[in-house]
Amino acid sequence: MNDTPQKTVEQAYDNIAGWYLAWVEGQRSPRERYTDKVLQNATANAPSADTSPPRILELGAGAGVPITRMLLDRGAQVVANDISAKQLELAAARCPEATLVPGDMATLDFEAASFDGAVAFYSVFHLPRQEQRTMLAKIHAWLRPGAMLAFNLATMDEEEIHGEFMGYGMFWSSYAVADSVAMVKEAGFEAVEAEELEAGDGKLGESDADFGVKFLWITAKK
Repeated sequence: MNDTPQKTVEQAYDNIAGWYLAWVEGQRSPRERYTDKVLQNATANAPSADTSPPRILELGAGAGVPITRMLLDRGAQVVANDISAKQLELAAARCPEATLVPGDMATLDFEAASFDGAVAFYSVFHLPRQEQRTMLAKIHAWLRPGAMLAFNLATMDEEEIHGEFMGYGMFWSSYAVADSVAMVKEAGFEAVEAEELEAGDGKLGESDADFGVKFLWITAKK
C-alpha cells in the first residue's frame, strides 16, 4: 500500500462526502448523548463569574451534522476539524458559525488550556494506534482543568486494519479495550468511564456500513 493511512482516510471521505452525509443523518448513535455530557460538564466546570459560552473542540466533524450543529445550537463556540476538505465544505454550509480547521488532526496546534471540552467521534481510530497515544496527550494539554473529552474507539487488538467503507479503501487501528482505557489514563486523564456498544443498538440491517460493529465509548476528564 503506497498511500499513508492519513491519505487513505482523506481520499475516502472526500469521495464519499455526499453519500456519508445522507447515511449519517439516518444513523442511530450515542454521539448526541456523549456530546451532552461534555456540554453539561463544561457548564458545571465554568467559574461562577464566567458568562462566556463554552469553547468546544470537535475532531472529525464531517459535514457538521449532527454534532457541530448540536454544539452550536446549544450555545457553544466550536472549533471543528476534519481531514476531508469535501466534508468541511458541507459543514461550512450547515454550520457557518463554526471555526472550521482542515487537515490531519495529528498536525493541529492550539494553545494549552484553551478549550472547555472536546469531542472526537469516529475519528481517532483512523490514526495509527501509536499516534492515538500522542493525540490524546495533545488533547489533554489543550483542555482546561476539569474539562471533559468524549470520543469512541474500535474494540479489537489490531495495529493495521485495511478494508472498504462505502466502496473506498479505509484505514483503522485499535488496541484491545483494556489497553485503550489504559492509554487514556496514561495521557493524563482521570475519571475515565467506558462502555462497549454495538452500532445502532444492534438493530442495523446487514447492508449498513456499521452492521455488527462494536465501539468503545469513553468520557475522561483533565
